[in-house]
Amino acid sequence: MRKIDLDDLLNKYHHDNCSPEELALLETWYAQNTHPDCDIAEQRLLNIKDEVWTNLKPDAVFNQRRLWTRISAAAIVLISLSVGILFYFKGNTKAGSENGQDKFVKNDISPGYNKAYLTLANGKKIVLTDVATGQLAEESGMKISKNAEGQIVYTIESTKSDAAASAGAVNTIETPRGGQYQVLLPDGTKVWLNAASKLTYPVSFVHKDRTVALIGEAYFEVARDASRPFRVKSSGQEIEVLGTHFNVNSYKDETSVKTTLMEGSVRVSSGSGPEIILKPGEQSAASGKNIKVTRVNTEDVLDWRYGNFVFNDENLESILRKVARWYDVEIVYEMEPSEISLLGKVSRSKNISAILNAIEQTEQAHFKIEGRRIIVMK
Repeated sequence: MRKIDLDDLLNKYHHDNCSPEELALLETWYAQNTHPDCDIAEQRLLNIKDEVWTNLKPDAVFNQRRLWTRISAAAIVLISLSVGILFYFKGNTKAGSENGQDKFVKNDISPGYNKAYLTLANGKKIVLTDVATGQLAEESGMKISKNAEGQIVYTIESTKSDAAASAGAVNTIETPRGGQYQVLLPDGTKVWLNAASKLTYPVSFVHKDRTVALIGEAYFEVARDASRPFRVKSSGQEIEVLGTHFNVNSYKDETSVKTTLMEGSVRVSSGSGPEIILKPGEQSAASGKNIKVTRVNTEDVLDWRYGNFVFNDENLESILRKVARWYDVEIVYEMEPSEISLLGKVSRSKNISAILNAIEQTEQAHFKIEGRRIIVMK
């Protein structure tokens, strides 16, 4: 394909100023799904991605569109970033959505909600969903309470002798599949836990550093303390920060541990491999000793924090792993799952029928609900 000024061509397409020849050129490029010989800055590509998500509605129905049906110029650029066919989801096909939901209505499954279990240092387990607001416990000089927003809060009420006695005491907060929760740690750090996640931490941070252990996914807003670095250990990876905002995805059924930085800086290490310093907007993917760093749209990564599923060039298996955790279901494949990349946005507050119906509209799979099992079929 001859060299083209893709940036200029996309702007012309976006404003309906393309000639028939230019439209044909874009159509050919779209059909070939290859990387054009052009130079667009990385930030420009990220801005284009942002434009796509601005135009997407949270309850969007997944639709396959061809170039000449007036898909956004931004969506066209995303094709060059995808390893497979890109589906652009925009708008809402009401009739199709209603028919799909009718199909699943008998066995529909409700979404997850705020639920978790807190295990104290003495072994006592508290079901946080069931307890009322107010003080839950007091141990090692710390008052543990549940506030009106459902958040767990630690308040220091210790003497020096209490602090010394609490040096080895740890608490664990754990969300089941279909749960999420927020905790305010003793040092003031805020942590949001996604479904099927567990965080273990000291009752009191009395050492020279603040170390916690994570299984699953969590978003951290770390309270700054220049004298005591904050460390997160997860699946062979370790993160060190002073005060910053970042997300860690360390589910065991994912291929790598992903750390995404929103603000500040973090140092990531994995095994005996080299340390990596992340900048805002970067994501590290650690697998064994290897760490790969890429730029990402951080809003995509934090979709769960804001109550959405955002699928940005994800295949069916990746999407359904997220669905399984949030709706507490088992995924059973009666077909070989497609590797085609999908793009879309659906609210996590909807029943499972909403997302299954949306995926069915791509014609990449069909579903049947049997109890808490989702059967994936052609």
